[in-house]
Amino acid sequence: MSSTASTPLPGRNSGAATRRTFAIARHADIVNVPKWKQKEIAALRNGVRATVYMTNGDRYIGEWQAGMKDGNGTYHYAATGAVYQGEWRQDMRSGYGTYSIPIESAPTTSDSDKSHGPLLPSLPALKKAAGSTTITSASPTTATPTKSTAATSAIKIRAAQDAAPLRKVYAGEWAGDLRHGRGTCFYDDGSMYDGMWEGDVREGWGRLHFAADKSVYEGEWHDGLRHGQGVLLLANGDRYEGTYLNDLKEGPGRFIYRLKRQCYEGEWALDMPKCGTLRDLPPLAGHEGTGPKARKWWPIPQLTLLDPNDVLAMEREAIRQERLRRVVEDNAQDFSDESGDDEEDQEGSPE
Repeated sequence: MSSTASTPLPGRNSGAATRRTFAIARHADIVNVPKWKQKEIAALRNGVRATVYMTNGDRYIGEWQAGMKDGNGTYHYAATGAVYQGEWRQDMRSGYGTYSIPIESAPTTSDSDKSHGPLLPSLPALKKAAGSTTITSASPTTATPTKSTAATSAIKIRAAQDAAPLRKVYAGEWAGDLRHGRGTCFYDDGSMYDGMWEGDVREGWGRLHFAADKSVYEGEWHDGLRHGQGVLLLANGDRYEGTYLNDLKEGPGRFIYRLKRQCYEGEWALDMPKCGTLRDLPPLAGHEGTGPKARKWWPIPQLTLLDPNDVLAMEREAIRQERLRRVVEDNAQDFSDESGDDEEDQEGSPE
């Protein structure tokens, strides 16, 4: 008796494959998330949370998004006692916020200015590690503290830090964890800057009140220095109106002597007047005549040049050529320094 193997019908197999294809297409939007992934998503902080303690002692209270500081919140820096209160975006200070430090602390910074003292202290980098609920004492001890004593000690330390008076250092806009936009900076010597920032330095238009000599500068800034058009008003009423280059008076400018009632107008180089004209100004109201408030005269010598305009034009051209030479040399030096740094980086990088 011969046996024959049964073979499935081709139509039946093709129909099953077609049904499976339709089922996959119909449920393509359904994704089976692994359990470990579900737990990880559930562990991410979202919305407003209570105080979260970092492993380095810092603490944050505010809004979260996908496990990152995002929204409004307050961050306390344990190492310095500084406090940032304001807006956050993806774990970085972005938006409007204020940065304050304890009054008794002396800010140390690498960003300094010879004209008005140290700037904003270096802001510590924010840690993206998850916060820890374990609280330990800030000062080491020889004895092994119990859980209750360690928590009590940490609470006392935090209470003392919260009670310490703070001094506002910066209030304004931030971007990418740096001062960026319109903001006001208060320096430790009493000076104050109100204006534009870019990349954590003064950039654009702004006004700086110098506490040392009570003078005020309002004008353009570049890379943290006075650069461009500006006006400097001194405490005695004298004023300078003109251009700056790398924090020094450079180019055409006008200096008005309020009490002498004289005005110098001409070229400046390296913060010094080089070539220009000095003329008398009309007396101030109430200072005419010969009374006690009468103007005190500082007579200007009579000019005896045959062609003063030609002499001034020649001197101005010489000053401009010298200025152009200095600017070209400075740019060439900066370019060579950057090229040397790039070569060192390439030599030190592994192949």
